[in-house]
Amino acid sequence: MSPVSAALHRRPTAPSRPPGRRLRPHRAAVGAAVLLLVAAGFVAPRLLAPDRAATVCARDALQERALLDLQQFASWLRQYRVAGFVGEVGWPGGPAVGATDSARWNALAEQWFTAADRMRLPVAAWAAGPWPAGYPLAVDRAAPGSRALSIPGPQTSVLARHTGPLRGVSAADGTFGTSAADFSAADPGAYGSAYGYEGAADDTYLAAQGVTLLRLSVSWERLQPVPMGPLAPAEVARLRDAVSAAQNHGLHVLLDLHGYGAFRAAPGRTLLLGSAQLPAGALADLWSRLIPALPPMYGYDLLNEPSRLAVKGQAAQLLWRAASQQAVDAIRRAGGTGVAVVGGYARMGPGDWGTAQPRPWIVDPRGRVAYDAHAYFDSDGSGRYASSYASELTRAQQSARQAPGCFGLDLFAPSSAVDRTLP
Repeated sequence: MSPVSAALHRRPTAPSRPPGRRLRPHRAAVGAAVLLLVAAGFVAPRLLAPDRAATVCARDALQERALLDLQQFASWLRQYRVAGFVGEVGWPGGPAVGATDSARWNALAEQWFTAADRMRLPVAAWAAGPWPAGYPLAVDRAAPGSRALSIPGPQTSVLARHTGPLRGVSAADGTFGTSAADFSAADPGAYGSAYGYEGAADDTYLAAQGVTLLRLSVSWERLQPVPMGPLAPAEVARLRDAVSAAQNHGLHVLLDLHGYGAFRAAPGRTLLLGSAQLPAGALADLWSRLIPALPPMYGYDLLNEPSRLAVKGQAAQLLWRAASQQAVDAIRRAGGTGVAVVGGYARMGPGDWGTAQPRPWIVDPRGRVAYDAHAYFDSDGSGRYASSYASELTRAQQSARQAPGCFGLDLFAPSSAVDRTLP
């Protein structure tokens, strides 16, 4: 493993949240008599009569909360007849949490994936990369001294049992080093040491485990050192090679701009999306340059968890809606035909759709937009998992909306087969 400290390898969402500000889900009170699920691939569904009945059972209050949140997302998708995607789902395992908690978190994830399978919901697990040994959310990691993926985490056993549409992993190596105090566009770190992109050996490893979708994380600062300026040729060439290698191994590639809205121009100088130095149109400009520079691919994750914007609250919601629409328009004008994956302002858990984000907003002439939720099962949805399963279960029991039990599912057939081909 490269000599990068463990602090640089945290799930990159953690540094994006200002101290003292914790993003807690706004969960709607949802009845559990019927779980209305959407047969949504990356195309907007036309719901037909249910083709068969099924159930998913919650065995404790923590499982019940996770399933009800997924139900909320399903209901929102169905109400507006739009497509959905879970770009990150992560839960802890391994020595950092112990064998007992690993098994309990895996059992929760097992039920969650069963529901996602019934929804035909594309999912990418968080995350693969050269993580330090103590990182508990490592689905796949590299051996010490290497960047090549070779060691499955406890979570992999769950993923192997669930082969729903576009089951994938988030590959985080392209954004490693982004938490370093001196990381910036002026000092992006050495390729192959501070960070890297997954290559042929990684793709072979992932494909052998049944992975079909690679959510490939990249950093804005490395690709476009000056906002609204030209792309970095060497970085684009590396990324192009990584995309091509993944596709040659049968993986669908979703390019994930993992940046939250903050652009580190130089040490001590951070630009926020929506400011005079980084206007909303800068995001569209980046995508307009990336599309013709890279091979056609399955989709584009416009901006991961856009939580660090130049404004807050309702103004941030409006800013993000405008910036994301401009980005989709730019992608289409540049010839991009893949799926545009759009998150909500800040980190949107499955239970937040319909409350924090009341309605869809993207207009796309191709009709290939998927709204993105990120699912973490700890009480604040942060993915930090600072408490044991027992402690999280106690919190869930205190706020339980009903006794754990089985959810009745109505399964809806899609209007046509989910498109598996590249654009």
